[in-house]
Amino acid sequence: MPLKLVYFKVRGRAMAFRYMCLDNGIPLEEQYVAFEDWPKVKPTTRFGQLPVVYDDGFEIAQSNAIIRTIAKKHGLYGSNDKEASLIDQLNDQQEDTRLTYLRLIYQEYEKEKDNYIAKLPEKLAIFEKILSENKGGAGYFVGAKPSFVDYTIFDLLDNFIVLTPTALDKFPLLKAFHGRMSAKEKLAAYRKTEDFIKMPINGNSKQ
Repeated sequence: MPLKLVYFKVRGRAMAFRYMCLDNGIPLEEQYVAFEDWPKVKPTTRFGQLPVVYDDGFEIAQSNAIIRTIAKKHGLYGSNDKEASLIDQLNDQQEDTRLTYLRLIYQEYEKEKDNYIAKLPEKLAIFEKILSENKGGAGYFVGAKPSFVDYTIFDLLDNFIVLTPTALDKFPLLKAFHGRMSAKEKLAAYRKTEDFIKMPINGNSKQ
């Protein structure tokens, strides 16, 4: 039985999960919720939030819990406890960085966009350094095979490139990583579809 993702028709908090499922052949169906219907749908969710994923009827809420839970079931959480810990640490750093981006998008866009872009290299330098520590940055962030954190960071980098196209120009390892992920056969094909191209990143048209 395929997983069922319930979310708005935006990339948002579900895009990394979509990438992970698509790239690894994890069956996924989507149910889109229109923004005008959200007040009716909200009380039916565990925490009054989307995305929500149903795995054989079991409801999983919170985007990071969703991707972790499904990653564990499909061998996308490292090869040992040390790798799993590194993945968790890195994803928590990714989440901290994503929250600064979301605050910009939803609260401070007009006032703080230029300042945020100016300080973005400080955030990206952390990921460049960590990537360099795994096989010189030529592969994935942790270990020899993909894990869920590669998809969350790939999606975050995507957002930054849309915000400012030159975001990765000073970070050759991150730029190459983004290129490798973009070139994965299933992801590359999906990212060329009209559905993906027209899907906004955020729910307020700012990106």
